[in-house]
Amino acid sequence: MTRFGLGLWVLSDEVGGSAADYTTMLFAAILPLGVASLFVGPLIDRWNRRWTMILANAGASAPTIIVALLYFSGALEIWHLYIALVANGVASAFILPALDASTPMLMPQDQLGRAAGVTQMLQSFEIILAPVLAVPLFLGLGLGAVFVVDFVTFGISILVLGLSVIPQPARVLQEAGASVWAEFRFGVSYLKERPPFLMLMFFVSTSMLILPGIGYALATPLSLAISDEAGAAAVLTCFGVGSLVAGVLLAAWGGPKRRMTGILGAMILAGVGGVITGVSESLVVTAAGVFIIGASFVFAIGLNRVIWQVKAAPEVLGRVFALRVLIGVVAQSTGIVAAGPLADGVFEPLLVEGGALAGSIGAIIGVGEGRGMGFMYILAGLTLAAFAIISFVVRPFWRLEDALPDQPSPVGPEHDSGE
Repeated sequence: MTRFGLGLWVLSDEVGGSAADYTTMLFAAILPLGVASLFVGPLIDRWNRRWTMILANAGASAPTIIVALLYFSGALEIWHLYIALVANGVASAFILPALDASTPMLMPQDQLGRAAGVTQMLQSFEIILAPVLAVPLFLGLGLGAVFVVDFVTFGISILVLGLSVIPQPARVLQEAGASVWAEFRFGVSYLKERPPFLMLMFFVSTSMLILPGIGYALATPLSLAISDEAGAAAVLTCFGVGSLVAGVLLAAWGGPKRRMTGILGAMILAGVGGVITGVSESLVVTAAGVFIIGASFVFAIGLNRVIWQVKAAPEVLGRVFALRVLIGVVAQSTGIVAAGPLADGVFEPLLVEGGALAGSIGAIIGVGEGRGMGFMYILAGLTLAAFAIISFVVRPFWRLEDALPDQPSPVGPEHDSGE
């Protein structure tokens, strides 16, 4: 909610921010997740994971408090957000790897696909509710009301984590004497010795650069170009609904036996969604495309998570997931930081009245504000679909799971989830 509300504030007439300002804000929020992962992984495998998540949530809330104080005092400027979001991103970098690394300690392997679906379902509710709640709060009560809700939800998350029991891998205590740098190098070596993991990281990270990077950066500016704040919220809500549908499907089904088939198929569908998102000035068509992107990527990312949880040793999952986050975030951040300047300086001018592409591409998708960003969505969608189709043909990509043995499940039918 806060990030969406801040995006509306940056793009509002009051502030007059551009698409480049908006994408720079997103870049500041996302890149630190990757940079912090250089040291996060070994610490997650070394520390108590429940306390890691509790303290990380508390640390992530501190910059929001500062931004709120600046806003209430009338001193908030765009550059303040960049600093606050960097600090928030560093703290947040601990949360997802710790959660993903803990999941295999809580349930048998044959349930991890369903667990991934449940996780995606819960994250989808966040995506659905955030813009729906943020817009009336932002328009009716101002950005300050969004901050209040943020503080309350941080408190709830910390309370729930405090009541949770998360078992630790046995080797965490045995390796406690090793240096953090030595543990980081071990995590890198672990991946280098298993080329299929590197192939999977390459595929997913490249896909993240192509569509979530560019698409995430442009979704709100594109929506505001063809509608208003409520329309932008509706588009992002459709992304959340698509994510929820995919999460429900994964939770009920668990995904295909060959997970790479599901991942590649979902990425092809996501590419189609990218084309649909950009092809029309209709808010309904744009929302439909975003719905497809949300469903496809959540399905693919859920299956990707399960491959790592099944194939990687539990005692190195913190390091492995942190390295995944590092590479994925750098890729997505590259797309985000490039999207704003490309939209403002290249693609939007090409598709205004009299622009270089107004008589060709513009005759199909229209000309005017937002059409350049729509064309960027189309190009990203076509590129992603082609990349996934080629990966289907390349046998080592499609069958990479076969080259990695399953790890023994730390949780059996008689498992006791206590300490």
